Amino acid sequence: MEGTEVTGRALLVSRAVLIGHLSITVPIAIAIPLIVYWGLNEFGPDLWPYYVSGGFALAWQWYSTALPRWKASLSTRGVQESEIEQIAQHTGLVWPGAASIGRFAFHTTGAAVCGIHFGPWLLSRWFVWILPVAGLSTTTYSGDFWLQHLEVVSIVPALAVGYLASRYFPKFGTWAWTLPTIILCYKLLTFINPNVSVFGSNSWSRFSYYFVIEKSMPGFYDLRGSDPARVAAQLTLVAPFYSGVSYSVGALVEQRKVMEAFLRSVLREPEPEVFASEEAGIEWINDTSEGVNEPE
Repeated sequence: MEGTEVTGRALLVSRAVLIGHLSITVPIAIAIPLIVYWGLNEFGPDLWPYYVSGGFALAWQWYSTALPRWKASLSTRGVQESEIEQIAQHTGLVWPGAASIGRFAFHTTGAAVCGIHFGPWLLSRWFVWILPVAGLSTTTYSGDFWLQHLEVVSIVPALAVGYLASRYFPKFGTWAWTLPTIILCYKLLTFINPNVSVFGSNSWSRFSYYFVIEKSMPGFYDLRGSDPARVAAQLTLVAPFYSGVSYSVGALVEQRKVMEAFLRSVLREPEPEVFASEEAGIEWINDTSEGVNEPE
């Protein structure tokens, strides 16, 4: 009987481990390259580091959901929690550092999405929803308006999203600036000036190439004086940099509870002022006969 129980338990464990790898490891191994492949085909190779971070962020979400369910399924079959942890670690179902990598990838991807997609989407809603309802019209193209206000469009939405996201995922939100900054610094260090005749030997030309934003969006038939390569670099390098820094600031504001402290100071009722007797207009007369002071 004991041998049968041992065999049955070993079969239970081996089957659970197989199910764990099929439900956790295999989907993650498929999801990350699939996200990268989709991004390369959908948006091109310029943003590939963010496709990788997006794949890791999605994999972490699946991992943090599927692993507890796998453990709960074993627990319902009578396996002790300590034994479940040991099985998961020995069979490679528990990945050290997965939570840290996943949170970092999540916030990095969120910051990049704010600069590349969410901010421009909000701006497009301004042209589609707000201006027609308000009866206002503008001759500026939405793409040109985006370039002309690239800093605001990249910074403001990322600041709000970073603050809100860090309320639910508090760790590593302040590190969202890291990857965009590393990418931009690498591009600055390896910059080859495509307009030598214009900028000459000016060492600051690399900074002006990226940070002096073009004012008009080039079209297929009308470039309107804009450099398409420069505009693409500013949208894929500078906008994520701005949004990454802003996202990190929003996360820092939430981490330090700056907004809550500010609201408490604004909404707090003023304390009543205490006046001294002289300030209240009360005079005291020394009555030598009684030996006490009485108000006049």
